Amino acid sequence: MEKYIHEEIRTREDIQVRFDIYRDSNNLITNHWHNSMEIIYIREGCMDVTINNFQHVLEEGDFVIINSADVHSTYCHENCLVILLQIPYSFLKKSIPGYDNMRFERTLRSEEDKSAHIRSILLEMQSINDEKPEGFSLRFFSLLYDFLYTMVQSCKVEIDTAVKIRTDKNLRRLESVMNYVKSNYASPITLEEASAVIALNPEYFCRFFKKYMGITFLEYVNRVRLARVYEDLMNTDLTITGILERNGCTNYKLFMKNFKSTYGCTPMQMRQSRNPF
Repeated sequence: MEKYIHEEIRTREDIQVRFDIYRDSNNLITNHWHNSMEIIYIREGCMDVTINNFQHVLEEGDFVIINSADVHSTYCHENCLVILLQIPYSFLKKSIPGYDNMRFERTLRSEEDKSAHIRSILLEMQSINDEKPEGFSLRFFSLLYDFLYTMVQSCKVEIDTAVKIRTDKNLRRLESVMNYVKSNYASPITLEEASAVIALNPEYFCRFFKKYMGITFLEYVNRVRLARVYEDLMNTDLTITGILERNGCTNYKLFMKNFKSTYGCTPMQMRQSRNPF
């Protein structure tokens, strides 16, 4: 199974959400979605975030809102320090009346004063999470509800329920394809095999996949393999040839082109970077 830093939602019992501060470099998390709302706030460095086919370049002090079921990907540039807040769908639905009929976006009316307030909430969350004083969870929950109140007051956008139902249904279908890829990426995967998972002909499947995922099926498979190669380069002593073979990378020339395009270096240079001295 592919290991992502923040694709799987692991909430904490004490605060009922996921709240992490992590540092990372050169990590690619390919297109995926989840039911939680996600906030990414950059403390240091730079991150590329693509949400529903729109690319954002986040630098120090920037944050982005990723709504439930938004298809998104992230790429951390070198030495990036990130605050990550993920709020489960169940918490959102319980806390916000009519949540299923809304999404949150940074609109003109939310820009500077409200954005500054959101940043201050996230920074105080980090501070109290680090110190964990007596009554920590009480204060954290008050900040969390302040955050959600600000979202509802300043960033709420009504959505078309029929469109949401159709999109959710199609994403559930695509989830079967993604699970198939994650289970079989080490072997050759054909369009015919992937399209058969959801009973579509290959031509329609290609259009269907690109529409909802924002990338082609081949690009998705290659990104899954790239992420696995990166993990093996950084965490194992296997030969590069062995790593490529175990992750289904049979076209060496294409792989090298994709790797350099994504990470800006060769696999050998990437491996050497983990032990610079």
